[in-house]
Amino acid sequence: MSLAAGTRLGVYEVLGLIGAGGMGEVYKAKDTHLNRTVAIKVLPESLAADIERLARFEREARTLAALNHPNITQIHGFEASDGVKALVMELVDGTSLADRIAHGSLSVDETLQIAKQIAEALEAAHEQAIVHRDLKPANVRVRPDGVVKVLDFGLAKALEPASAGNSDAAASPTITSPAMMTRMGVILGTAAYMSPEQAKGRLADKRSDVWAFGCVLYEMITGRRAFQGEDVSDTLAAVLRGEPDWTALSPEVSRPIVALIRGCLEKDWRKRIGDLSTARFIIEHEADAPAGVGPPVVSRMRRSVSMVAVATSTAVIAACATLMVTRRLAPPLPVARSTIPLPMGDRFSNTGVHVVAFSPDGRRLAYAANGRLYLRMIDRLEATPIRGTEGADEMAGRGAFFSPDGLWVGFWQGGRLKKVSINGGTPVVLCAAENPWGASWASDNTILYGQSNQQGASKGNEGIWRVSSGGGTPERLVKLEAGEVAESPQMLRGGRAILFTVARPDDWDTARIVVQSLDTNTRQVLLERGIDARYVPTGHLVYAIDGTLFAVPFDVSRLALTGPAVPLVEDVAQQNVTVQFAISNEGALVYVPRDAVLGSQAQRVLVWVDRQGRETAVAAPPRAYGYPRLSPDATRVALEVRGQEQSIWVWDLARKTLTRLTFGPKFQRYAVWTPDGRSVIFSSGERGSPTTPRSLFRRRADGTGTVEQLTQSAIAQFPQTVTPDGTLIVREQRPPTQIGGTSQSDFVVLRLDGEHHVRPLVQTPFGEYNAEVSPDGHWLAYEASDSGRFEVYVRPFPNVDGGKWQVSTNGGAQPLWARSGHELFYESRGALMSVPVTIGSTFTAGTPRKILDSGYLLRIPAEGPGRMYDASPDGQQFLMLKESRAADEQRPLPRMILVENWFEELKAKVPTK
Repeated sequence: MSLAAGTRLGVYEVLGLIGAGGMGEVYKAKDTHLNRTVAIKVLPESLAADIERLARFEREARTLAALNHPNITQIHGFEASDGVKALVMELVDGTSLADRIAHGSLSVDETLQIAKQIAEALEAAHEQAIVHRDLKPANVRVRPDGVVKVLDFGLAKALEPASAGNSDAAASPTITSPAMMTRMGVILGTAAYMSPEQAKGRLADKRSDVWAFGCVLYEMITGRRAFQGEDVSDTLAAVLRGEPDWTALSPEVSRPIVALIRGCLEKDWRKRIGDLSTARFIIEHEADAPAGVGPPVVSRMRRSVSMVAVATSTAVIAACATLMVTRRLAPPLPVARSTIPLPMGDRFSNTGVHVVAFSPDGRRLAYAANGRLYLRMIDRLEATPIRGTEGADEMAGRGAFFSPDGLWVGFWQGGRLKKVSINGGTPVVLCAAENPWGASWASDNTILYGQSNQQGASKGNEGIWRVSSGGGTPERLVKLEAGEVAESPQMLRGGRAILFTVARPDDWDTARIVVQSLDTNTRQVLLERGIDARYVPTGHLVYAIDGTLFAVPFDVSRLALTGPAVPLVEDVAQQNVTVQFAISNEGALVYVPRDAVLGSQAQRVLVWVDRQGRETAVAAPPRAYGYPRLSPDATRVALEVRGQEQSIWVWDLARKTLTRLTFGPKFQRYAVWTPDGRSVIFSSGERGSPTTPRSLFRRRADGTGTVEQLTQSAIAQFPQTVTPDGTLIVREQRPPTQIGGTSQSDFVVLRLDGEHHVRPLVQTPFGEYNAEVSPDGHWLAYEASDSGRFEVYVRPFPNVDGGKWQVSTNGGAQPLWARSGHELFYESRGALMSVPVTIGSTFTAGTPRKILDSGYLLRIPAEGPGRMYDASPDGQQFLMLKESRAADEQRPLPRMILVENWFEELKAKVPTK
C-alpha cells in the first residue's frame, strides 16, 4: 500500500517515500504533536491482514521498544489508522553499510570503528534476552558523524521464500513469518548471513548473532560475502558445508582480528565465540595495535611507538584472542545471559514444586511442562520428553532433581518418588512420598526429601526423609511439628548436617532458613527470613525473598554466615516457599522469570452460545477459568481461577464485576451453589495428586462472614451437587492411592442441616464423577467407567439401587439436567450432546443428538474431571469456556533465563573474604 505525501496516520504526516524492503515501505514522516521527524515502516498487507501474525509482531515490537542504546534504532510506537498498520521508528540519516560495501572494502581502522559499535548494540540487546536474528549490512546504517545504528532488531521478515530464480541471496527475504519466530524446525534470517543452526531450522540465540557479526566483519574487510551462491539453496549449502576464502583477508588484518572472525564463523556453535563482549574486547584492544598477519604495517600515527612495544603488544593481543576463540586452555569466560524459550504452545506445569533442575556438571536441564518432564542438553537446541513422566497435571512428573553424576533424574509422580535414566527406559519407583516439598540427591547416593501432610497431620509424617537411590524403606532424619513443612533439604558437611527451609502454610512470611546437625539434632536458624536456600561451591548460600535471589557468604565447616547478604537477581518465579531456579556446580544459573509462570496458564473467556451456535461474549476479563457454575437465579457465575494460586471467584453478570471469594495458601476448586443462592460450597487443600487430602468448606457468596469447614478427613473430597431442598450434598471422594494399586472414586451423601453426617451412596470398583441431582430431587445423573469407557448413567435418588439406565451411547461425561427436568446435556468427544428424558415413576431416555460441535473447552484431561459448562434456566443458551488467543498473545512466553559463568558475578558482588 503506497502512501502519498500529506497522508495522515494518526498524529503522523507522511512527507515522502524513503525506500522499500522485505518488511514493507518506509516513509519519512512528521510527528505533529512532538514536532519531530520519524520513519514509518508500513507493514505489508499480507502481514497486516493476518490477525495472528500481526498480534505476535505487535508483542515483539513492544519488547523491542524497551531497548534504549545509542547504537540501536529506537522504536517509538505502533500506529493503526484507516486499515494501515505501521511501525514508528527513529529516523536515521546516513547510508546503509550495504551501500558502503558496494563501493569496495573498508579500511581496517574504519571496519573496527563500525564493528565495535555493532558489537555494543548486540551485546546490549543480548543482556535483555533479545536476539536480532537478521543482522546483515542492509540493517546497519552509518550516520555522517560516524555513529552506527542497527535496525530491525528481532523483526524477522514476514514474507514467503524467495523464488528459485533469485540470484541475489544476500537480498533474499527472511524465509518465514514472525508467527513462527520462536519455534523449532523453522528457518529464519537472510540466507547469506544465517548461522548453520538457523539454516537447519533450529532455534536462533545470541550465538546466531555472533555468526552474522562474523559474516558482516568479513564482508567489511574483504568487500565480498563470506558465503555465496547462485540462489538461496546454494547459499545455505555454503553456510552448512563451505568455508570463507580466508586468503581474501588483507595482510594488514592482524592475527587477533583473523582469530576473531574465525571464532565467530565456527559452524559448531559450541566452539563458536559465545558472547559479543569477547568480540568487543578484542576490537577495543586491537584499535591501538598494528596489523600483523604478514610483515607488520605500521601507520604514521604509531611510528612514535617503539618497535619492541609494538611487537609485545601484538603478541599479547594475538595470544589473548587465540585463547578466547579456541578454548583450548579453557579460559574463564564472561558472564553471559541468554533466553531458553519453551516451544510455541508449551507451558510450564503448574506443580507447586520446582519446575527446573540443573545437572551438577551444568550440561543438562530438566523441566516440567505440558504435564510431563523434559530433558535438554545445554549444547542442543531441542528438548526431549522423558518417557514415563507424563500424566494429568496433578499426576505428572514434577520436582525434578539430578543424581551427582548427572545420569539419573529423580522426580515425584502420583504419590511416589521415582528415578529415570537420562538415556531412557522405564522409571523406577523408590518409595511412597505423598506430599513432597523438594528433594536432593546426596553424594552418598541417598535422596533427601521434605514431606508434609497438612490434612492428615495425625499420621505424623512431616519432616525430612532419606531413602537409598536404589529404593527401599525411607528413614526420617528430621521431625517437624504438626503443620510445618521442610522445603528443599540439602546435605552438608560430609553428611552430618542438613540445610532446609522450615515454614507453616498458614503463614509463609515466617519461613526461616535453618541448618540441623544429625549428630546432636540441634537446629540453628541461619536466616530469620528467606526461603529455598542452596549451598554452592563458591562458599555462599543462595536463597530468595519475594522473588529476588540473594547470596550470603557461608562457612560450611562452621555452619555459620560470614558476611552480609546481597540481592543479585530479581523477578524470579516463586510459589509459597518454592522458587524456580537451579545452579550447577560449574557455575551456571538457570531461572524462570516471574511472568513466565504466571503466564503459563492458558487464558480463557466466557461466552453464551445458543443452540444454533451463535455466540454472545461475556464481559469477564480473560483469566485461567475453570468449572463455571451459574447461580440459581442466573445472575452470577462461580468459577475457579487458576494461576500460582487457585481460588474461587464470582462474576456478576449484571454489574460486570469479578470478585474473589476464597483466599489463603491452599487451593480451592469445584464451586457448587446452594439452592437459595446465598452460599458456595467448595473443596480446599494442598496441591498434589488427585488423592491429596482435601476438605469441603462453605462461604457466603457475598464474601461476608467466616468460612465454615464442613468436613475434615485424610482423603480427597469434591462437592458435586446440592439437593433442591438444600439439605444434602453429594460429594465425590477418592481414597489414597497405594503403590501398585488403582484409584477409584465413589459418591457419598453429606447432610448440610444439623450435624454433618455422612452415608455411602454409590460405591463400586470403578470411577464415578460429576454427580447431578435432578430438579425434582428424585434422580441422579453421573458418569462412570463401568464399561471400560466413561458413559453417562441415571439412577433413582436417594435409593440408587432401585435401577440404573445408560443415557449416552458413544461415550459421555459431565451430565447436566435441564431445569425443566425433561432433558439431559452431556459432553461426548468434545461436543455438547442433548437427550430427551422422561422422569416419573420410572426413567426413559431418547436418542442423543449433538447441540454444539467442538471448539469449546469441554474436555481438558490435564485439569481432571469436572463439568466445564452450564446452561441457562430455559435451556436455550449454554455458558461455555473458550481459549482467548488475543489474551494469550499478550502474555510473556514461558521461558528460562540461562546465566553462564554466573559464579564470576556472584564472587565479584559477594566476596567471601
